[in-house]
Amino acid sequence: MIPKALSLPYLSTVMINKFQRSLRLGYGFSLFMLLVVCLISYLTVQSLMNSNRAVAHSDKVIATLEKLLSVMKDAETGQRGYLLSGQIAFLEPYNGAYREAGALTDQLKTLTADNQNQQANIAVIRQVLTQRLNTLQQLISKKQNGGTLGSADLESSKDAMDSFRAAIAKAEGDENRLLNERTATLNYYSTLTPIFLVLAAVLAIGTSGYFYFSVIRDLREKERLRLELEQSEEETQALNEELTAANEEITAANEELTAINEELVKAREELSQANETLESRVTERTQALQESEEETQALNEELTAINEEMAATNEELMATNEELAESERRLQELVDELRQADERSAKLAAIVESSDDAIIGKDLNGVVTAWNRGAEHIFGYSEAEIVGQPILKLIPEDLHHEEPFILGRLRNGEKIDHHETIRRRADGGLINVSLTISPIHDKEGRVIGVSKIARDISEQKRDEQRKNDFIGMASHELKTPLTSLTALVQVLQQKLRVNDDPFVPQALNKAHLQTKKMSSLINGFLNVSRLESGKLEIVKQDFDLTELAKEQLEEIRLTVSSHTFVFEPDHAVTVLADREKIGSVISNLLTNAVKYSPKGKVIKISCTMRDGQVLFSVQDEGMGIRAQDLPRIFDRYYRVGSEHTRHISGFGVGLYLSAEIIQRHAGRIWAESEKSVGSTFIFILPVA
Repeated sequence: MIPKALSLPYLSTVMINKFQRSLRLGYGFSLFMLLVVCLISYLTVQSLMNSNRAVAHSDKVIATLEKLLSVMKDAETGQRGYLLSGQIAFLEPYNGAYREAGALTDQLKTLTADNQNQQANIAVIRQVLTQRLNTLQQLISKKQNGGTLGSADLESSKDAMDSFRAAIAKAEGDENRLLNERTATLNYYSTLTPIFLVLAAVLAIGTSGYFYFSVIRDLREKERLRLELEQSEEETQALNEELTAANEEITAANEELTAINEELVKAREELSQANETLESRVTERTQALQESEEETQALNEELTAINEEMAATNEELMATNEELAESERRLQELVDELRQADERSAKLAAIVESSDDAIIGKDLNGVVTAWNRGAEHIFGYSEAEIVGQPILKLIPEDLHHEEPFILGRLRNGEKIDHHETIRRRADGGLINVSLTISPIHDKEGRVIGVSKIARDISEQKRDEQRKNDFIGMASHELKTPLTSLTALVQVLQQKLRVNDDPFVPQALNKAHLQTKKMSSLINGFLNVSRLESGKLEIVKQDFDLTELAKEQLEEIRLTVSSHTFVFEPDHAVTVLADREKIGSVISNLLTNAVKYSPKGKVIKISCTMRDGQVLFSVQDEGMGIRAQDLPRIFDRYYRVGSEHTRHISGFGVGLYLSAEIIQRHAGRIWAESEKSVGSTFIFILPVA
């Protein structure tokens, strides 16, 4: 067996790459967050400054209007003083009014250049101002010419001044409305800016902290891998020695091949020498046999045969050399492939052997081909005892029908995940296992075998059974005294229905409701126990779902006065279902809506038809559910953990039982929620 240490350098490299990637990601994301915060902060502060400038601009426009009105009042006061006394000194405020009023009007036109409405108001003011100044001048001229001023003159002067005040008041009113809008905008950005800056700072700090701890975690993991790598150096050294020995053997084989080649070369040289010797002998014999043609002819034939034999021998030697060279090349390729296969096998062997789960290989005939240490521990068979045996040796007789079904799915290329069943150990004992089975394909994609991972879940099954037995026993024990208590409360209600003290009937009514609530809770635990033991009965009948919802609402209204329930069904909706079980589902959804919406006052209930199905929903205005909690909200005993739900009572069985009841009716239940806005629980049932 090759040690698992070969996988550590690979893991170390992966860890280093992960650390560097996390570091780059952390710095990059932090820099990005800083840029985003800076940009939005700049835009927010810029909006705040623009709003501040707009408010100051409106204040300046209003102040200029007031000053213009004041100038005209001074002019009118001076004019009246002159008209009454005839003294020129009173005309001093009036004389400067023309120039100052014109300058203020021009200033107002410039200040309101971006406001078409105010431009129209300024035009009216200029017109009324000109008219007012002309009126004042006419009265002064009339006085200077010795004319008599009548009541009509004074009345026209007053009307002109009133028109001027009205024009000024309209312009100020429009500007005040604009000022209020700009002040509201300024207050909005004044409130938003510090809040956003604090949130941005908290987000940046949180992000930096997250990546800091992530880097610290990677550093610790890197240090752990380094220590494991140091501990595995001896195993790696031993592996290197084995590889060195293999290389030496290959080198020895190469030396043997080289020696063979040298021998062949030597044989070729000897043949060459033999040819030379033969040629010399032939020459001598030819000279000796020149006297006889017959002897010469025989000698020629003999020489021809010898040459043919030598040519054939040379061809065989050349072919042998080529075959040896090809064999040497193939041998080197096989050695390289063997080394790579050994490395892959070492990694896989380390994973398989270190697993606590049973990892089993078998062929398509159900014969065991591979068996790891985890399988030995779980089933009690050693590798030598089980490899080559049929897998049915591990399966109880009453479950033999499973194997053909499993093999049939695997031959089609399907994968089986978390199949819970029973298997037999070597000592005959039965254990609960969870199987994950995958097909093994060849290069052409054909299924040639099966890989099976088995996990022992016997202890988990025993714990679940003990828990269900305890819940069932405790629920039965609690239900007996609770039934007696309920009967006693009902008797007291009958006897004390009319009592001088109004507290007694009210207290008995609340006690009766609490016993009903406790009975419902105990029934929930009993139903969970029956559900998990397969004893929960569904007795279906036709009934009006809207009428059932109204009954549940009436019951909950007796104990809940803090919320308003809105349920306005259009018509009756008939379903074929277990009335009691569906009633418990509706009651649980309404109770949860009250519990988890302490600040929201309105709970909306809806019952409608959609696509041939009944859709029932309960919507609250509560604290909402986080997105990461939604997939598990219907799990058994699961409760959302947060600071808002810490003090809310419950055992986490209501929604679990509701989901199981709806599923037993071939329906579906789900939740939609937004944090701090509210939640909506919806279930669908087939119509009758």
